[in-house]
Amino acid sequence: MNIFIVDDNPHISELLAFLLSDIGHQVHAFEHPEHALSHMREKNIKPHILITDYNMPGMNGYELHQQTFEHAPQVNTIVMSGRPVDRDIGGLHFIQKPFNPESIIALVETFKPA
Repeated sequence: MNIFIVDDNPHISELLAFLLSDIGHQVHAFEHPEHALSHMREKNIKPHILITDYNMPGMNGYELHQQTFEHAPQVNTIVMSGRPVDRDIGGLHFIQKPFNPESIIALVETFKPA
């Protein structure tokens, strides 16, 4: 599956990119939400899965999901945060940081490609 990972902490995005590409997924990792959206639109990529941090400069993970959904309505989104999320994230999947990487892999494996 085509997976976009967006986290302003490069260690997290690199770790997840390594783990998910190692099990056969096509992974695109970004530190900035705007870069992910630009890449998605310029290359006309419709990700199956978006894994994003919630608290990022410029745009939070829910806002990123909303803009991704406009381009790729089939997207499944996983939101991660080290702090409590102070708003309803609209039924998106949520994982608290720090997390066991296996928990994200297990969740990713439950999604079916569109």
